[in-house]
Amino acid sequence: MEANIVKKIAEITRRPVEEIRLERPLRELVHDSFGLVEMVVELQESYSIQVSQADFASVQTVRDLTRLISERLPESAN
Repeated sequence: MEANIVKKIAEITRRPVEEIRLERPLRELVHDSFGLVEMVVELQESYSIQVSQADFASVQTVRDLTRLISERLPESAN
């Protein structure tokens, strides 16, 4: 599932998937708060999940984000 989420992040940020390394800070991919919110909203819609601001507050890297999304997915999707 992690690879699918990384691919989706690449699509959203319009970057080659090779640039979406797990340790990469999200702020390097999306430079402003609005862009970050747009990315999270699109990921929520793509995976039919909900992520609260409190949950997202600790997300710093691509790995953090993929983990958060994976945790929200139904067991059958993982």
